[in-house]
Amino acid sequence: MEKLQNFVGVNGGIKLPVGYRFCPTDEELVIHYLKKKVFSEPLPGSVISDFDVFHTVPWNLPGDSKEKRYFFSNRKGHVCGNISKVAIGSGYWKSIGKEKQIVSSESRQVIGMRRTLIFSRGKCFDDTRTRWFMHEFRLVGSATTFYPFQMPVADFDFAVYRVFQKKKKLKTKGSNEKVTSSWKVKDIKPNFIDFTVKYGDDIGPPPPCSPCLSEGSEIISSN
Repeated sequence: MEKLQNFVGVNGGIKLPVGYRFCPTDEELVIHYLKKKVFSEPLPGSVISDFDVFHTVPWNLPGDSKEKRYFFSNRKGHVCGNISKVAIGSGYWKSIGKEKQIVSSESRQVIGMRRTLIFSRGKCFDDTRTRWFMHEFRLVGSATTFYPFQMPVADFDFAVYRVFQKKKKLKTKGSNEKVTSSWKVKDIKPNFIDFTVKYGDDIGPPPPCSPCLSEGSEIISSN
């Protein structure tokens, strides 16, 4: 295993090597990154940059647009109900659904909340939605919730944002066609043979098969 100092980047943070992906869980994102950012503590890695996600449209944000991007940003002045406008470009972020509680696996307490936003083009309430989504993570409680015996300085206006674009669902051929059952028992009709109809040169049903003759039995022929 390579030494950790080989991956040390700017300001003592850890810069991930090529081929690695930053895929933290919601709990890890809140405890190991957001909490430390709020309380001005050293971060475990320099993989989340400070950038105002409401400054521009999502496809112009720094980083690879094909990957999930993470940013520290201050919520103050941007959150107004469930609508958050962007400063540059035409569009706005709109909150959808209910907020999700982030629960600590150790203390079993709620330590954060996550809400989902979708980006829409144009003016507010046009509802021209795009495939761009954003998760906003924020801490809940107060400083004593995380440090009961201390009174550290904290800025609870900070949040972590995860921006990503959902892929289009490919429609398979014939997916819109209704699927019906191939057959049902009640649809099966019995077949009947009409023995009164002439088949070939014989009239009526075929004669019964002759019984098998055992070995040594006599064959009686009639003149």
